[in-house]
Amino acid sequence: MLAFDIFEPYGFQFFRNGLVVATIAGALCGLLGVFVILRGMSYIGHGLSHAVFGGAAASAVMKINYFLGAGIWGIISGLLIARVARRRVIGADAAIGVVTTASFALGLALMNRYGQARKALRRFCLAVCSG
Repeated sequence: MLAFDIFEPYGFQFFRNGLVVATIAGALCGLLGVFVILRGMSYIGHGLSHAVFGGAAASAVMKINYFLGAGIWGIISGLLIARVARRRVIGADAAIGVVTTASFALGLALMNRYGQARKALRRFCLAVCSG
């Protein structure tokens, strides 16, 4: 006889809710993953995560919320990637690489040009909470 009941966690409502959410998220991520790979945009998650640094740097210079600036920049970067990829001059992954590199370079240039923003961005990027 086992010392514990393997089905005991199912007696808790939060466990059942988590199981439903995990199942739905897994199914949706699987469907979305197939769509992304078939479109040739396997680099999109990595690319956009680095591209939003330019938005965070621009928002630091303009003294607005980092998350708002990075979010808006991420949407603009995504639309720009889609526009460049639609022209079919370069592939979708190459378009992601170009936009990501340009955005990250702009963020670094802004960070190095403006001293006050440089200090704020270092704190933000390194997740140092002390002032």
